Amino acid sequence: MRHREVYEAIRKCDEAGEPAVLATVVRVRGSAPGSLGSKMLVTGSGQMIGTVGGGCVDGQVFAEAKKVFEDELPRTVTVDLTGVDAPDEHQLICGGKVDVFLEPLVSPHLYICGSGHIAFALAPLVFPLGFRVTVIDDRAPFNNAARFPGCERIVAPFGETLAGLRARAPAYVCVVTRGHAQDQECLEWALAQDARYIGLVGSRVKIRTILERAVAKGFPQDRLDRVRAPIGLEIGAVTVEEIAVSIASELVLARRRGAGFSRGIEKKVDAESCPGDASPSEWVDREIPGAEP
Repeated sequence: MRHREVYEAIRKCDEAGEPAVLATVVRVRGSAPGSLGSKMLVTGSGQMIGTVGGGCVDGQVFAEAKKVFEDELPRTVTVDLTGVDAPDEHQLICGGKVDVFLEPLVSPHLYICGSGHIAFALAPLVFPLGFRVTVIDDRAPFNNAARFPGCERIVAPFGETLAGLRARAPAYVCVVTRGHAQDQECLEWALAQDARYIGLVGSRVKIRTILERAVAKGFPQDRLDRVRAPIGLEIGAVTVEEIAVSIASELVLARRRGAGFSRGIEKKVDAESCPGDASPSEWVDREIPGAEP
């Protein structure tokens, strides 16, 4: 089978949850290395399997693949080998051009810290959106296969789990645990990862306290700026299920618009629907004291 090693590498990346970019030659004009349909896989760890022409062709495609990892958008790039653009001494001059289609093979990974009400409602919403899900909680009666089918589950004390856990890229983290101490542990772990999104549930007082403690421990401002708190878009959500929808929507926004996205669709929540100045995700924290969010 042609490209057997490429297809085998795709399978291994999928099993390991490692992102990859598949490059395929879709057009050749003039004299150029590589042939129509040639394939190369670029993995998230920087490996290249296969070739789309060797030398500078593979090198230029590799550089473009890095951009695909960042925005998860497919694109076609043209490698010009005509020599018109004053190539350096290392560039091939073959007299032709090669068009290469770059396709992201990315399964974003959502880490849900906590296995209570919000986690239970959120997990099934994000599967159709393409997310792999890991649920982290030390309570087996909550964090079990019956409540979270299809999810990777880590049932162990938070401190013990997080100390040796490295988030798989591209990573998204929702911190919705049962208590402030656990939220603090999980947020600080998330800040230490290269996460595209970090969401934190809670009242403004709780959020301010947790972030101030993180600042005191030396976390840089650019990492703190990634935290979306209170978690979820302002869609007027009231029930736990609606809050889960607001979080899933924010995950999509973060994925498609990047870490610096704007919450441009925010609207003020009706004062009659939400006590004080609380957002929906704050309301859960206030209205169900002692309950797992």
